[in-house]
Amino acid sequence: MSDGEVTLALVGDLFVQRPDPESIFAHAAPYLQAADIVFGNLESMLTDASYLTEARATRVFYSDENMLSAYTFAGISGVGVANNHSMNQGLDSLLRCLEILDGAGIAHAGGGRNLDEARKPAIIERKGTKVAFLAYSSVFSPLFAATADRGGIATVRVATSYEPPARLAEVPGAPPIIHTHADPRDAAAMQEDVRSAREQADVVIVSWHWGMSRATGGSNAGKILESQVAMAHAAIDAGADLVMGHHPHMLEGVEVYNGKVIFYSLGNFAFDLHSGNSPHGDITILVRCMVRDGAIQRVSYKPIRINEQGQPVPVDPQAGQDIVQSVQELSADFDTQFQVGEKDVMIEIPRAVAAG
Repeated sequence: MSDGEVTLALVGDLFVQRPDPESIFAHAAPYLQAADIVFGNLESMLTDASYLTEARATRVFYSDENMLSAYTFAGISGVGVANNHSMNQGLDSLLRCLEILDGAGIAHAGGGRNLDEARKPAIIERKGTKVAFLAYSSVFSPLFAATADRGGIATVRVATSYEPPARLAEVPGAPPIIHTHADPRDAAAMQEDVRSAREQADVVIVSWHWGMSRATGGSNAGKILESQVAMAHAAIDAGADLVMGHHPHMLEGVEVYNGKVIFYSLGNFAFDLHSGNSPHGDITILVRCMVRDGAIQRVSYKPIRINEQGQPVPVDPQAGQDIVQSVQELSADFDTQFQVGEKDVMIEIPRAVAAG
């Protein structure tokens, strides 16, 4: 039984690799440490080179194990490990990372020694309130996907189809209309996971690696795909209380669906891969949720500016007017309403819907 308010802090992509790991959170740590639960997407596995195969050891997309101190310093409670870089260095690297996280008391979701482990929620309890996190990736190499007898990550496959535009005969060479569709079996499994988590926890949050980044999306970078909308809605229909997306490394729109908030992409939060010269932009947000009586009662965000040292720096809405405006514009197609305060920006949820 809950015995008080529980605050959640949700952030996007995390990748720390620097001489002084804790320094990346120098400005954001007080805001993270003030929350009861902090959750983000661990974009790169924590593992030393000894766990890499010789063929893969030359690839740079992993974090040394001593980078763990950054996450413990910041008060990270849990991470999702289902993403397209989780197994760049092989299964041993992923499993070593999970071992490190377990040793530090950091919960994890989305990966494991088999599919059952990868689909298992990370349940974090604070003040008598249980919050379950599920993590999936829809951008991944096929060999990354966990199976009944092979380790890997939890995935939801997405198929792509191309429709000729209506005036193709009149305008030869016109680009096709692109459609994306989640595999119905994977979608059903995801909903089963949500329903199961719903039975184990008061609040269920789904973390999802999906969408189009600048690196691969070209002119479609940052565009919300129809499969993302369909799957976010499906997760909420199954009982999820909030969906947090990532992978595009840029902010995307916010939607309120059936009284639940969907962040289609939170962008980078602490991402050293491109520090000081990031092609992904220098703005992001820190989502804050207030949970009371076993339910999310308030959802807001704090504008974040990434400085030249790659550090996320929280700013008030007045100082981050450009970030506030960007989120509003990105969310316009969903007709999402925001209430801009002195310290943060609240997402307005219709009371009748929220009460239902």
